[in-house]
Amino acid sequence: RYGLTPEQMIGKKCFEILHQRDQPCEGCYIAETLKTQKPVSGERESFDLKGTFRYYTFPIFNEAGAILAVVDLAREVTEEKRREMEKEVLNSINRIMASSLDVRDVIKAIHSELKKVLGSERMTITLLSDGGNQFRYFALEKDYEVQELLSSEAYPKEGAPLAKAVETGQAVLVSDTQASDSWVNRKLFREGIRSSLVFPLKCKDRVIGTINFGSRKPGHFSEDHVRFLGQVSVGLAISIENALLLDEIKASEERYRTVVESAMDGICVIGVDGRFSYVNETFANILGYARGELIGMDYRNCLDEEGKQLFSERNRRRERGEKVPRFLEFNVLRKDGEVRNVECSTRAVRHSDRSVSFIVIIKDITEKKKMEEQLVQSEKLRALGEMASGVAHDFNNALTAILGNTQLLLYTAKGEDAKETLQTIEKVAKDSARTVRRLQDFTRKSSHQEFFRIDLNSVVQDAIEITRPKWKDDAQGKGFQIEMVSTFEKIPAVGGNASELREVITNLIFNGIEAMPEGGKIEIRTYTRGEKVCIQVADTGIGMTEEVKRKAFEPFFTTKPFTNTGLGLSMSYGIIKKFGGEIDVESKVGQGTTFTITLPIGGEGKEELAVSSSPIVRATREARILVIDDEASVREVLSRILSQVNHQVTVAKDGGEGLQLFQEREFDIVLTDLGMPDMSGWDVCKAIKKLRACVPVGMITGWGMELDQTKKEESGLDFVIPKPFDFHQILRIVDETIASAEKRLLS
Repeated sequence: RYGLTPEQMIGKKCFEILHQRDQPCEGCYIAETLKTQKPVSGERESFDLKGTFRYYTFPIFNEAGAILAVVDLAREVTEEKRREMEKEVLNSINRIMASSLDVRDVIKAIHSELKKVLGSERMTITLLSDGGNQFRYFALEKDYEVQELLSSEAYPKEGAPLAKAVETGQAVLVSDTQASDSWVNRKLFREGIRSSLVFPLKCKDRVIGTINFGSRKPGHFSEDHVRFLGQVSVGLAISIENALLLDEIKASEERYRTVVESAMDGICVIGVDGRFSYVNETFANILGYARGELIGMDYRNCLDEEGKQLFSERNRRRERGEKVPRFLEFNVLRKDGEVRNVECSTRAVRHSDRSVSFIVIIKDITEKKKMEEQLVQSEKLRALGEMASGVAHDFNNALTAILGNTQLLLYTAKGEDAKETLQTIEKVAKDSARTVRRLQDFTRKSSHQEFFRIDLNSVVQDAIEITRPKWKDDAQGKGFQIEMVSTFEKIPAVGGNASELREVITNLIFNGIEAMPEGGKIEIRTYTRGEKVCIQVADTGIGMTEEVKRKAFEPFFTTKPFTNTGLGLSMSYGIIKKFGGEIDVESKVGQGTTFTITLPIGGEGKEELAVSSSPIVRATREARILVIDDEASVREVLSRILSQVNHQVTVAKDGGEGLQLFQEREFDIVLTDLGMPDMSGWDVCKAIKKLRACVPVGMITGWGMELDQTKKEESGLDFVIPKPFDFHQILRIVDETIASAEKRLLS
């Protein structure tokens, strides 16, 4: 080991010949044995021999017990110590990697251990990217600062020692970076690294990257280092692969968390115990809770009774092994008590520990349901309107004959019994006519409706006074009391019709009275909300179920079939919609009902004038009148009514016959039906005005007053008389029309 022969060593001092010293080495085992006269053992690092040796020294005594000599045995244990060191380092590295799921978090500790074997100053891990054409630095651990390499950048594989390591699957030793033409080695040289070791990392027989070491000393790395790294690299590659999988999981989790957290739908996770374990922000907002308040809460606390029964039945069916639908609708209760309608889908998730959770997604469809209900309501009203339009025409023709003939008989009747009977028939006919007019209101177009500036406070006050006998006198007569409370704020005028709005308020008050058979309180208030004026009518009555509330505005729907027609609320709905407003209802069984009407502020419009009934007018002179109607009963009753005041009446069964008579004779006024076969009333009017524009033409129609204004002007129509008409009404209108025509002629 020292390169000497025995002859060269005998007789020489060990510290002089072996260690080139002029005195014994510090801690010399031989000197200690001579001093203590006892055996000594130990290990010493020899820098000259570049190894580790284990020494054993024994004293030799003579017969007198004096030391004659010392036997010094030395055994080199360099390889043994290296193997022990490598084993210790391997165990430490395995413990370090096991302590973290991400090897990047412990890269410094790993390099610290590897330094014990490799003596390196720098360690990096690079991974292939872009299909193997580039590489990125996965981890960097250096004992000096450098800005050239960043873990986020990608570098070309071409021209780097990494390329050879990847292609061959073998380690690449660079003894001197200064002498290399590789761009990577040139960078390393600029950083002060003189030698490098690039070792391939394999996972599942595939090279995923390299682990790289650098030293400031040229030729520092050896095949022994390569052999050692062969033991380290397998576990390290697996840890890196796991770290990459963890990155993917974290990225995926973050993506899905972002999706879930930003979702417009409410998302929650419910355990088998029925408690929330996770809720997103939207879910919490739908229920009106903070997210922390919901975690651990039983989901059944957020359901109404119907919802609890629904889920209880679902759970029973699931336990019986039956298939339950994933999608359902139900009501949830917010923290503030508000009921919201939601659409829900559920899916069961089984975890690795065999426990089960349920992922629930809910969508707040309250507004959607309201819109659907409003649409359905509008369609029902439209369909009813179309039906009512046709039916009302036929009914009005029939009622015209009944009412006209009844009033003619009343006009000539003598006996009181006969008059009383006829008056009853007249009253029933007029009531029937009003019912038909209510049906016709469904077909009216608001665009043709003349709006007036209405003081809502006055309308509400009138409705309260009109209904006073019902809510005060009748209630007291039955032994209970209804308290009427009104609060009127200063509100702007709205556009509409006072009598129709009065009818709406009256209907709502009557509904409230019927809902309080044992008395209670009705509270009416008016107020403004933004650009809207609101009327609120609330009672403390029996309230409505959800089913009744949904059908409240449907035509003919009533909970009192023998005392109510079921048209009150549907008519109110139609009137409010016609004026551009909304009517909503909130109700709970046993807690009363609140109707809220909102109307747009209507600053434009005329002041509505009160209509006064005119006295019965007798004809000022005889007139020649042409009556055109395809209904014989209507022609006959008109002829008889007009003949009562000595008018000369000529009748025609259709438009063609009427025009022929008009051309053959002189007439002062023409009364024509609207809907006739072959030739409509519009066509008749146009033709007559073309022949003689000065002759007034009136339209007698069972379609109601809502005739097209443009057609009125185009045809030159002078007036409209709706069927069924009143005896005195028809006489007055005809007399006024003739008088007006005479004035025009005289002027």
